[in-house]
Amino acid sequence: MTMKKFIIFTLTIFILSSCEDVLDINTNPNASTEVPPGTLLTNAAISLSQNRLNTLNPDAAAFIQHWKPVVVLTGPDTYVYSQIGNNNFWTFTFYTDVIKDLNLALLSAEEAGNNNAAAQIKITQAFGWLHGVDRWGEMPFTESNVPGITAPAFDDGEVIYQGIIDILDEAIAAIDLSNQSEGNTIVEFDPLYAGNMDNWLAFANSLKLRVLMRVSYVEDRSEDISQLLNSDAEFIDAISGDENAEFQYLPSRENQNFDYATFDNFTGLGSFQLDENGNRVHQRWRLASKTMVDILEADNDPRINAFFQPNITNPGTDIEGAVNGGGPLPDIVDRGYVSLFYIRQDKSDEWLLASEQYLLEAEAYARGLVTGAGMAEAQEALENGIQASLNHFDGSDFEIAQSEKDAFIASLPDLSAISEPVEYIHLQQYITLFYNSNEAWSNWRRTKVPELPVPVGAPIETIIRRIEIPSDELDNNPNSPAVSPLIDLPVYFER
Repeated sequence: MTMKKFIIFTLTIFILSSCEDVLDINTNPNASTEVPPGTLLTNAAISLSQNRLNTLNPDAAAFIQHWKPVVVLTGPDTYVYSQIGNNNFWTFTFYTDVIKDLNLALLSAEEAGNNNAAAQIKITQAFGWLHGVDRWGEMPFTESNVPGITAPAFDDGEVIYQGIIDILDEAIAAIDLSNQSEGNTIVEFDPLYAGNMDNWLAFANSLKLRVLMRVSYVEDRSEDISQLLNSDAEFIDAISGDENAEFQYLPSRENQNFDYATFDNFTGLGSFQLDENGNRVHQRWRLASKTMVDILEADNDPRINAFFQPNITNPGTDIEGAVNGGGPLPDIVDRGYVSLFYIRQDKSDEWLLASEQYLLEAEAYARGLVTGAGMAEAQEALENGIQASLNHFDGSDFEIAQSEKDAFIASLPDLSAISEPVEYIHLQQYITLFYNSNEAWSNWRRTKVPELPVPVGAPIETIIRRIEIPSDELDNNPNSPAVSPLIDLPVYFER
């Protein structure tokens, strides 16, 4: 299915829902206009992806110093975010376009007895809820979208993360691999896998592992993790990347990646560096960060030249990273920039990749969370995860040479011979999640690896821990907290 159809249906849903009270996140979905589940799934996925690409990932990348934003994008570097945007994301996107639309789609699919369609919707719903609870910490969950409840109670992280796991378990149990035809399955309007339920099952299991590992430092989840990894469950584990959960975009202006559009819309302000022929050779508003460059250079990691590229006026030289926050920038000629592998029209939105799956496995094995597995299994998973990460650039202008891949894999330490094997795995997670930065921020808050300097000019003395609950919700919902937890208050899963 083309993105043009996706956008058309998004506009259709917007028109159909424009007369509803979008501020009421608990409107009875039975009273809404009847729309096919696939259309609603597409709308929810587009809305979530747009916010991931325009806001969540760029903000989080600055928070954890994956790159440094400059020019008109600098706010997140010192934890400044739009209160209006935060209100809008909560009200109009999260609880309306994502949660409400998916609830309506689920009702329709379950009434029709379409088990696979219901599973696809639930998995997307679980993925959406994870973004919300990771961002705000506490929020309406059990009473959200319940008919008759206009002031839903807030739930804490313990309740919400378990609820997400329950949603995934229901989805996994519902999947019927023997009947993947249109009807029982959403095929044409499936934005991830075009109805391939084997891949959806792998996505659900990998997402469940992500959630279990998220809370694993504050809850004993070893039994659940061990049962999952010792089962015959399918995961996103194709090192080639063929099973990756990625929302695809197309190389055309009307269907382009939303993040690329940020730069595309501001070419008049110099958002792209042009060569003598007017070609866009690199973007100019996201610099390589000193934190990431230093980590990559210390290990001679070849991904440095896939993540970043040098200024056109000084090709082939070492990249100097910029310090996050209010410090001075490197000379223009020495700066590195986020590479055009990521800033392009058809760049996919990476929801969950094989590299993450393997590195979560490696951590679980190294921490002794899996019965019958230890450092040998952790070593294999580590190498597979990094291999999948290196392979991610295959076929692009930023492909890493096989000799460099081989040399880097050969240079990896023996986990059983180093003093902090889990910390090393955590560091590789931080690197491998580059450009899936919203997830990387959540994972960093869980692991605290690497140690990050507080940016100059930040209003708090620690790395940002959460986004405040929107003011509209505090004002309008009597069951909300009297005051929103501030941005330096750790979220539930932090140790």
